[in-house]
Amino acid sequence: MSARSLNVLSALVGIGTLALGIGWLIYNWTVNLEVPYFAIPLVLTVPVIAAVAFRNMWD
Repeated sequence: MSARSLNVLSALVGIGTLALGIGWLIYNWTVNLEVPYFAIPLVLTVPVIAAVAFRNMWD
């Protein structure tokens, strides 16, 4: 794979993971009527970790 396609796929993995995390926060907020504040930093940092891990699988 080319470097450009790996970068695009890594960005898509990060954005997808961020969307899942935000969706989980919104779902949890509507169901439990509270936001788990410990999860907010995780939702923001896990997409970066997932994108880097995906990118490193191909290096």
